[in-house]
Amino acid sequence: MTTPNAAFRAHEHRCQAMLADPDCVGELLLVGLAMARSVDLDWPTPIGDGYRLKDVARAVYGNIRIYTDLALPATPGWQERRFHATSGAYQRLLAVLRADIRRYTPTDSSLVDCGRPRVRTDGTCGRPASPNHLRRLIDPATGERWWVGACSQTACKAWFAAVVEANRAECATHDVPVPAANTGGVLERHLPEIDWWKVWSHIDDKWSPPPEAEPFHRPRLQLILGDADVDPTPARPRPELVALKGGW
Repeated sequence: MTTPNAAFRAHEHRCQAMLADPDCVGELLLVGLAMARSVDLDWPTPIGDGYRLKDVARAVYGNIRIYTDLALPATPGWQERRFHATSGAYQRLLAVLRADIRRYTPTDSSLVDCGRPRVRTDGTCGRPASPNHLRRLIDPATGERWWVGACSQTACKAWFAAVVEANRAECATHDVPVPAANTGGVLERHLPEIDWWKVWSHIDDKWSPPPEAEPFHRPRLQLILGDADVDPTPARPRPELVALKGGW
């Protein structure tokens, strides 16, 4: 049985880890702290079958009242128009958790330059890519996607069309795998007690567990001991101090 002091210490360590995580910021941090309080301290509602996402929304955002209709009291039948006390907070919570779903996200295309290799020198063309000549290619081996672009020059557009067609033909002859996840899952690593697959499937009915890349292993510091036979005395002898007579 966990003692109250041990529970508070575990909760403190968990909160410190969240605060030190550069990916756990903003509203995601607030949601994580609210869930950690329920996991470690069983307050206000313990994690279990009775713990709902609406309880998390109420703990983080309070009772935000969002009316389902803008009907005024003078409108006939306004008494039957009900409102949900936590609908606004609940939708806000779903948006925060949806952004943290474990998934694969391709790179951004806002800073793509023309990638046609130069003929006489090393490097690429380097001019800004034209919006009409931007495509997202697929790696047939890993399923990862990246952007490739070309400028408006004739040679660059011809190179771009050849690259796009070659990638399409290669993907058509291979079974492209699902890319490994590279985004989301911040709260999962801080709150492993929660069934996040169930939460993500509830938020997005089309979500499926993506393959994971090789996890990052934090290096551990090791104390390297020297040989016991080595003499710790330095090789050069300590200089002797000589008192000089005289002075003032």
